[in-house]
Amino acid sequence: DFTGVLRYAYKPDASAVLPLFESTAQYTIGSADRENYHNLSGTQGPLFGKSELDATSLSLNAGFNVPFGESFIVSPAIAYSHATRDNRDVFTGATRPTVGYNPMNPTMRVPDGTVPARDSSYERRYSGWSPSLGVSYRPDESQIVFGAVSRSFEPPTHDDLLATVNGTPNTGPGRNPQNPAATDMFNTPDLDAQTATTIEAGWRGSHGDYAWDATAYYSWVDNELLNLRDASGTSLGAINADKTTHFGVELGLTARIADQWTARLAYTYQDFRFASDMVSGPGRVIPKGNRLAGAPRHVVNAVLQYDATENWMLQGAVRWLPSKTPVDNMNTLYADPYAVVDLRTQYRVNENVSLFAEVTNVFDTAYAASTLVIDQATRPDQAAFIPGDGRGFFVGVNAKF
Repeated sequence: DFTGVLRYAYKPDASAVLPLFESTAQYTIGSADRENYHNLSGTQGPLFGKSELDATSLSLNAGFNVPFGESFIVSPAIAYSHATRDNRDVFTGATRPTVGYNPMNPTMRVPDGTVPARDSSYERRYSGWSPSLGVSYRPDESQIVFGAVSRSFEPPTHDDLLATVNGTPNTGPGRNPQNPAATDMFNTPDLDAQTATTIEAGWRGSHGDYAWDATAYYSWVDNELLNLRDASGTSLGAINADKTTHFGVELGLTARIADQWTARLAYTYQDFRFASDMVSGPGRVIPKGNRLAGAPRHVVNAVLQYDATENWMLQGAVRWLPSKTPVDNMNTLYADPYAVVDLRTQYRVNENVSLFAEVTNVFDTAYAASTLVIDQATRPDQAAFIPGDGRGFFVGVNAKF
């Protein structure tokens, strides 16, 4: 991987918060060799795919920060992006091997097979413009109110463009007993770049022992990139949703509630939905208004800190998801709410060395820290939940040299 960045900023008024004009050019190029092997009960099985992946991204940005009076700044800007995504399939066999296990006895292998080795090479090109306009207002040095409207552009990655398909919980890719005619091992969808128009507004400030941060946004997203799985848990690769909307609120508050006590609270609200009906597979339509899978609606993080001495700190933290989170885009399966408590202490030996100890998940709560995002959940043996860590103990040293 190689990344180069050039930035120019013109700031005729040294006391100004922002430069009058700034521009940035960034170019990234990367390549990777990817090999695909079957999983044989946790050991490496036969090779069934080999790819040479290349990607480049060019981003050009230019914008002004024009002051109006003492308190207002207007910030128009424009950006251009160009990306390439190339894959060369260098697998040399005429067929690709398949593997499987007996669904009634998942530890017993069934005879291996083969499927035709269809070429998975592709070349993709993406370009887009992203204008924006922002306005900020500073009534005093401790506060800022801001608003903006912007356009964004996000090309797909190789993980979106190259996916293994047609497997089951008991077979590798290319071998689906429920659909013997489905012998492709790779899906290389011709995806569009994801774009969005976003409006946002916020207020950040402090007063005495209090500091706050509040932001709200609403996005109209076109061609949102979704990685989907079918009813058996088989990857379908990525697809473009027609239209979706993202509404969110982020609130943060820090307060010194006593001489030695500090509290911090962060709250996030997310409401991500399909804005139109979407055909995601044969005979399957995701209804307009369904929530996008994997996005929790409410997230609360709270920290209470006690400074026992100048060098010794004790801290308690809570991570709380108070509502269920959809696992599939059809909204038929949900992850349960949970709350996890962590405790931490730190002692500063001197300016350069500090000791810390931490207990995570104090009450050993069983919870799903994350989920796979799937299309529709219908099978009882479908992998969907990623378990969170149980109670953990940590000690360590932080040192600066």
